[in-house]
Amino acid sequence: MFQRIAWTLVVAGLAACSFPGSVRPGFTEAEARSAAGRPTSTIALPGGGQRWQYSGQPWSQWVWNVDFDAQGKVVRTEQVMTDAAFARVRPGVDTRADVVREFGQPADSFTYRLSNETAYMYRYFVEGGFHAAMFIYFNPAGVVLRTETGLDPWMLRDSNRD
Repeated sequence: MFQRIAWTLVVAGLAACSFPGSVRPGFTEAEARSAAGRPTSTIALPGGGQRWQYSGQPWSQWVWNVDFDAQGKVVRTEQVMTDAAFARVRPGVDTRADVVREFGQPADSFTYRLSNETAYMYRYFVEGGFHAAMFIYFNPAGVVLRTETGLDPWMLRDSNRD
């Protein structure tokens, strides 16, 4: 019963908050800030545009990118914690900087000394609402080696505390 009440309060609180998904193409920066609030980070884009990133990582499973053109108008709004967005990562081509530009700071990172790799972990929901994690592995030069989807280890850890 308590969990249901707490969940209802969380949902009601989120509904009262600004929401990046309500930002539409053509919005000005002022309209976007009014609709979505202050971004967690801003990133320069090629061509003079700018990306406002709204990240719920590490505690939530969403990251929204709001892209502006050089004139300060919204050209795209996208929730990037999805299998489709992760499928755009290019092993052998993309770097840590590319990954952070697309997905923001990871929920966690890991160093694997024996294989000389590092990995970023992003928490997200897969279709059907399952708690998942995307692991993006990098070589020592910071180039993507591969991606792997798995169960969200934080959810597994927390579910074992009952």
